[in-house]
Amino acid sequence: MTADGMRLLVSVRSLDEAVEAISGGCDILDVKEPGRGSLGMADLREIVAVAEFAGSVGRASSAALGELEEWPRPGLRNTAWPRLDYAKLGLSGMAVDRGWQRKWCDVREELNVTSQWIAVAYADAESCEAPSVEAVVEAAVATRCAGVLIDTWNKSRGDLLEQIDVTRLEWVRRRTRQAGLLLGLAGRVSVEGLPRVVALKPDVVAIRSAACLEGQREQAVDSGRVALFAERLRKARVSLEAMPTAG
Repeated sequence: MTADGMRLLVSVRSLDEAVEAISGGCDILDVKEPGRGSLGMADLREIVAVAEFAGSVGRASSAALGELEEWPRPGLRNTAWPRLDYAKLGLSGMAVDRGWQRKWCDVREELNVTSQWIAVAYADAESCEAPSVEAVVEAAVATRCAGVLIDTWNKSRGDLLEQIDVTRLEWVRRRTRQAGLLLGLAGRVSVEGLPRVVALKPDVVAIRSAACLEGQREQAVDSGRVALFAERLRKARVSLEAMPTAG
């Protein structure tokens, strides 16, 4: 995941899905279990298998590690974690906890799975009592995260741009760029809605549903759907780059 260009991240739940995602042309393999929530943590064996596969094919690895309020997990103490390029923790339920930033940093330090944490801000923060998008962005800057991902908690309420005003996302883009942080956009991003997402110039576009059979996140990732999305992303980038700049 680098700041030069717009990369495609595909969330997979298994090694088989990771192979499909790579065959379709994804840039970043992200491991999560969609049946366990927006940032549901997959079984450790799946995280290890996908991380090792990502390294073998020269792709970056990432993993969703659940919600901060789910940690610590005694059953995972003294676990041999794989080294990941990026990792994420959700912040649902943390808006009512004044000490959430300290807890967030403590868990990140204890896990020690990566040096590059991605802060996740939920566009629909009120629905899960998460800190606001703006609060998470500022915390990401203050705690030296590598980037910010704007996602949605409730996948049944529409896509990202139906749950947050574009002007707020434009502020996020300016703030992350100013601070030298990567910006990823997720939340049921579809082929049809891709041009509006690309117009915000994120560094990463992250998908799950759009990569799966029938467009359903519970279904399996399909290389053909990944390839279609990757091609549309490329075309949207080219169109954006071809647009004349003001002034």
